[in-house]
Amino acid sequence: MTKIRGLAALLVLSTLNLTLMVPGGFVETRSFPGYGVPVLASFNVFLTLLGLGSLVLAYRVLRTGRVGIYPALAGAAFMAVYLLDLATIFPVAAAPMSTTLARMEWIGAFLGLALLALGGGLAVAQGKRQAGSARLPLGLLIAMGVAAVAIVTFATLSAM
Repeated sequence: MTKIRGLAALLVLSTLNLTLMVPGGFVETRSFPGYGVPVLASFNVFLTLLGLGSLVLAYRVLRTGRVGIYPALAGAAFMAVYLLDLATIFPVAAAPMSTTLARMEWIGAFLGLALLALGGGLAVAQGKRQAGSARLPLGLLIAMGVAAVAIVTFATLSAM
């Protein structure tokens, strides 16, 4: 497996791991009554953009073979999200974190670290070459937008 394919795989795995932890989903059963709708919705918008954006980055990296800094930034964002939750800094839930959720968050943090290291290393190695543009079809962009609204709405309502 080439480093480019490995980077794309890390982006997809990070997204899949995050997807399994959507509030109200398979693993995340905690509620966050101490937060208002704007805070929960903002956080869920961030997480949704991180997940969907990582899938777009994986596609772009595979299509163009060029990296840029964005995959490394995504890795840092994944790490920050998980480590802040594991340290009970944000978000703070009414119930404790399940063992399964904690394990998945540690896995996500390590995937984020690998993504940061590999993405950053490839970005430095490729130097000033700009990451190429690989446009998504309009229909797919619209579908992703609709999915993002549905995900944010579901996750926000489930977290309350």
